[in-house]
This record gives sequence, C-alpha cells and structure tokens, in this order.
Amino acid sequence: MNKAKQFAANAAQLLTRHEIRVAVCGMQNSGKTVFLTSLADHLLHHDPQRNLSDDRRFDLGDHIVGDDADIVDVHEANDFIGNFDFQKYRTFFGNNKWPEKTVRTSELVLDFTLENAEKNFRSVFGRGSSKRRSVRLRFLDVPGERLADFLMDGHDYNEWCDALLGNSKHHRRHLDDYGKNVEAALAGKEDGQKAQEDVVATYKEALARAKENNDRFVTPSSFRIPLDGSDPIKHPDKLLCGLEGAEFAPLPQVLRERFPMVAKTFSGYYRQYRDSIVRPVVGWMRTADRALFLVDVFSCLNGGIQAYNGAQAETEASLDALRRVSAFETIRNLFTHGVPQSRVAGANIRIVVTKMDLADKQGRKNLLSLACQMFGKKVKSVTGFKSAAEAFLTCASVQTDKEKAKGSVLKKKQYLGIPDGTNDEPGAGIPKHVPDNLDDWKGQFPLKEINPAWFNLRVDLPPKHKGLNRIARFVLGLPVPPDATGYDDEPVLDEKEESR
Repeated sequence: MNKAKQFAANAAQLLTRHEIRVAVCGMQNSGKTVFLTSLADHLLHHDPQRNLSDDRRFDLGDHIVGDDADIVDVHEANDFIGNFDFQKYRTFFGNNKWPEKTVRTSELVLDFTLENAEKNFRSVFGRGSSKRRSVRLRFLDVPGERLADFLMDGHDYNEWCDALLGNSKHHRRHLDDYGKNVEAALAGKEDGQKAQEDVVATYKEALARAKENNDRFVTPSSFRIPLDGSDPIKHPDKLLCGLEGAEFAPLPQVLRERFPMVAKTFSGYYRQYRDSIVRPVVGWMRTADRALFLVDVFSCLNGGIQAYNGAQAETEASLDALRRVSAFETIRNLFTHGVPQSRVAGANIRIVVTKMDLADKQGRKNLLSLACQMFGKKVKSVTGFKSAAEAFLTCASVQTDKEKAKGSVLKKKQYLGIPDGTNDEPGAGIPKHVPDNLDDWKGQFPLKEINPAWFNLRVDLPPKHKGLNRIARFVLGLPVPPDATGYDDEPVLDEKEESR
C-alpha cells in the first residue's frame, strides 16, 4: 500500500475506531509477559456469564467485549518494535509452564467491539447514539532491562555521565571503583582508539560486577539483552555497550577534559544509541493515553540493597520519561479527550503491585505498604495524588493450582514467603516497613520454587486471577469500583508510611 492510501486508511480508522494506547513497563521479573498474556486472554474470551462463582470471572460492569475480539500484527519482522507473541505465550499456559522471558520491545494490539448495556458512548462531540464502540487497544511492552536506558532521555552524553557516575542518590557498588579503574587504564595513553577501547573494556568489567551484586540497572541495556532480541545466554557475543561498531562508556568529567577526542567519539555513539533505541520507545510512551508500571516487591526484598537501589533507579527513570510530554500529545489529548492535558501522568498512571497471590491478607497489606514506602515519593510527584496509595492497583495475573503444581509439596509457610526461623503466622514473613539491612533478606523469597506453574487450560479458558479486571477497567476508561476479589482491604497509607 502506498503512503497516500495508508494515510487515508489510518485517517478512516481514527474516525470509526476508538484507539487506546497503554504503555506497560516495569522492573525486571515483575511479570509483564504473564500480565499481558492473561489480560489479553480474558478480553479475547470475555463471557460475563461464565464461572460467576470462581476467580476466572472477568467483570467489566455494564460493558461486554464482543465475540469479534482479535489480535492484530502491526509490525514488520525487521522493526525495532515487534509484535507481542500472544499465541506462543498462551501455549506455555496450556503446557503448565511460565512463559519465557521477553527480550524485545513489542506491541500487543487487540481489535474488538465494546458494548455498553446502559448508556450510549461519548465522543468528542458529546453523548453519541450507539451502545457499541469499535476499539483498538494497543499495549507497548518494554523489557525491564531497557528501563535503565530511559536515563538517557532528554540528556546529552555529559549529563548522562554525571547522573550515572554521581552515584549518590542510589548507591551502586559496581561503580564504586570504576572511576579510578578507568583512570588507571588510561594512564600514559594517547587520546585515541586504544584509549577508547580500554575505557569500554573497563566499563564492561564494572557492569559484569553489577550482576554479582544483584543490581539490574545497567545502561546501555544492550549489555544485558541484545538489540535484535536474541537470547543473551545463547548469544553473549551480541552483548554490547551501545551499537555494533559504536560502543561507548561513561567518563568522569576530569577524564572527559583530559581525553577530549575519546569523549567526542563517545558522545557521537551515545547520540546514535539514544536516538535509535531510546527515543522510539519513549516517543511511543508519550503518546499513550494511560500507563501501567509493574513492581515486584518480592524481588526488591529477595535481592538485597543493590536490587532495591536498582529498582528505585529504573522506576524513577521510567516515571520521569512518562511525564515529559510532546506538543503532539497535547494536541492529541485535546481532540480525543476534549481538554488539553499537560502530561500522561496524574490520573492516567497506575502502579501495579504484582504476584499478590503469594501473600495472605496481612501479607498483602504489608506488600502495599512496602511499595508505597519504596516508590511513594516519586509516584506522588509524578501523578499529583495526595496519597501515593491512590495510584496503586494490586493483582495476581494468574493463580496456580498449588496442589497440582508439578507434584511439588508446598508448605504453607514457604508459600506465604515466611523465612525460616520465624513463627508461622499470617503475613509474618513480609515486613510492613523496608528493613534497615536489606542484605539480610537475600534469597528469602525464591519465587520459582514457591510458585511453580499449573494451569492445564483449554484454549478458550483464561486463567484464574485476582484484580486483573479492575486494571482492564482502568485501561478501557471505565469506572473502577473497589475490588470484589478480596484485595480491597489494603489501607490508604498516611504520609509517614509513604515517606519512610
């Protein structure tokens, strides 16, 4: 199709279809692939009359997803942003396995008819005459590793270096000695190619130490996952600090001044990487109508202080990227919502606390308390909510059959995440406040052992869930009532708890 016809087709779709764009990002291992697969599965097979008494019910209130729901591939094979492989990941559910990790930024696009049993849908011109609306729901799924690159958004090379190596707000052990190590590596060298190669080699050694310290905030993220979506374990040769033939590393200011040619070369390579890898993703996010950021509190506890610091850094970088708005978005919001919006944040962002089925009632309260303490200040500054808890939604995207899970014997104490040596009391293993010494909690929540998969589902039977329907309502712009699944008992935290 030529460009003129494509433009006409796109224009026609805008007039006849209500498009909702949702940016989905979150820390590594927060369950984004499982989350999107389960959410799409429920929307594709939405039947409000099915299984009303169990946790497979997906309640959208007065709204029904028509039986015309389908997934649409919108990207070519060689696009940097690919198509979310729903069928592949859904097959994992049927084989009683967790989906494999995604290493590529992808888009999940669902087309369906949304029916409103009570009222006609609104348009930019007011209340319409139809109870049916053609909807295109677009999700952008960003691998957790890529979030570290969001630190580049809106910053040049010098600013990126200073932000990364300043290292004061979120202490990074793997960068402790990097400055003096790179200075030693450059001692006596000319300002040229060899110096450039030695800097990159020294930085790669520092990033390798990050893994040992459970620090996942590594940038450029191409050092963690290849840019072509290859398996990083099977293809370690594709792990780079930047683009192929254009690798770069941060330099302290004193070395940028001493080696201006190296700094100039790195600055050029940095811009290439930022403009080709970071900006397409952030640009998509800034045209989003809503954004979801998934957090896994268990991982923050399980990895110790460095995992916690890395989670803090990637969360802040992501929320900062979301709230920077282009002129296009302001105009787009004016026409789609009827009022100009200054940013995608505010009422349009939710922080999703995942894996809530791994805790009992008291444990769920503690998990939300921890999430508010860990991320509350940033969430409040970005969303504008008076209480950070207003921006949080809790869910379990899937719930496994614990008795059938690969024949594993799951003790109640282990399943609730209660560490050895503590009393077997409800929620006793999940602290209410961030521990003073997080390193004492390393390895206390081995989630793969605690929560093995067992689904054994028909292709038309979505998995059990907790709270996923409330997130679907938020995404679709429908009223979000208190959760009827039992996750509505978490308290709204006071200022003291949010700012600890």
